[in-house]
Amino acid sequence: MTTRKRQQNILKNEKFGEGFYTLTAVLGLILLAFEILIYRRTIINPYIPISIMLVVGSVAFYFNRKHYKKTYLLAGNFLPFIQHLISWGSISCYVFMATNYYLADNKTTEYKFSIKEKNSMSGTKGHRDERQPLVTIDYFSFEKELVFRYVDTDKVNRADSVTVVVRKGGLGFDILDKYDVFH
Repeated sequence: MTTRKRQQNILKNEKFGEGFYTLTAVLGLILLAFEILIYRRTIINPYIPISIMLVVGSVAFYFNRKHYKKTYLLAGNFLPFIQHLISWGSISCYVFMATNYYLADNKTTEYKFSIKEKNSMSGTKGHRDERQPLVTIDYFSFEKELVFRYVDTDKVNRADSVTVVVRKGGLGFDILDKYDVFH
């Protein structure tokens, strides 16, 4: 193979690598947003999904850092590590959370808990002043925050207990099917 053809192949591979890394990063960010929505409905210690992201992202970085740095002509390790964390860590965390969520049992169980604490969080963009109420419950020695809609603010402020309907997830972590407040 001539030198010119070799250089063309290297350029073609670098272009493919750039596109591949961009695609996985964008996919990872999109799936991270969905994973957060699933996390809100799952009763799981936050260290588990964070650990999955860190471990898988670190392993992917370890095995792929040389190719990534060669593709982008980088000297440091920070950007390659962050990219692998965002792409492979987020993708694997979503797969874990989605497996638990979508493979959950159909059998539901209802529990009643007293509200430990009430708080609120800012609303969505354009509705920041419409604070969403949230309550904290002690779910069998696990602290879980339940977020309600803005229109439920008065109902949440008057309530002192929560009814929670759960299903057993595919990987053993409980899924919040529905929840409501009462007094």
